[in-house]
Amino acid sequence: NHIEIELAKLMMQKAAALYDTGDDAGAAEAANMAKYAAGEASGRAVDQAVQSLGGNGLTKEYGIASMLTASRLARIAPVSREMIL
Repeated sequence: NHIEIELAKLMMQKAAALYDTGDDAGAAEAANMAKYAAGEASGRAVDQAVQSLGGNGLTKEYGIASMLTASRLARIAPVSREMIL
């Protein structure tokens, strides 16, 4: 999961660099890739956390349940993965 998160960060940095050079189309494409990669990585990381903690992973004390909702939202809002591709 760490690799996936780093890949998403690199795509975000690439999008920023392309935007800074005036390549709006390239920046938009890289930003969409970064969003896709980050959403997928966060979903897998949170799922792994819930799986590791079992039922406790869904209690308020651990705070992972709210991360589960947030990671799902990252995959569908403001546009879904399917709309990005």
